[in-house]
Amino acid sequence: MSSQASIGTIISDLQEFFSALSDLNCAYRKVERLKTSEGRVHKVEAVFRDNLGRQAGLQKTDKGYQIITDCEGLSPVEAQQQRESVQQIVQRYAYRKVLKELQAQGYVVAEENHQPDNSIRLLVRKWAS
Repeated sequence: MSSQASIGTIISDLQEFFSALSDLNCAYRKVERLKTSEGRVHKVEAVFRDNLGRQAGLQKTDKGYQIITDCEGLSPVEAQQQRESVQQIVQRYAYRKVLKELQAQGYVVAEENHQPDNSIRLLVRKWAS
C-alpha cells in the first residue's frame, strides 16, 4: 500500500535547521537581533544570508520559528529570487526532519527521486517483525 502527502512546514528543530543551512553551504551565526535595512530590529535566534547576500533571521514564535527576511528595496525579480532561496532552505529542513522522523519510526528510504518541479519523492518501507 502506498500513499502520498503534501506537508506544510513549521520549523521546530533548530539543530535540523542549522544542519539544513550547512547542507546548502549557508553560513549562520547565533545572534539575538537582526536589524533590517528599513531600521526595524527583530529578536532572532540566528542570522544567515540568502542567495542575494542579504541577512535573514530565525525568529521564535508560539508555534515554532519563522524566517524574517530583509526585502526592502528589492526589485520584483530579486524578491522572487529571495523567496526561492528561502524556500530551498525550508525544503532542505523539511527533508532532513522527515527523514529523522521516519527513521525514528523504523522506516528506511527505498527510493528518492528529485522531480522537475524541485519536489522530492521518497519511497519508504517498514518491515513488519
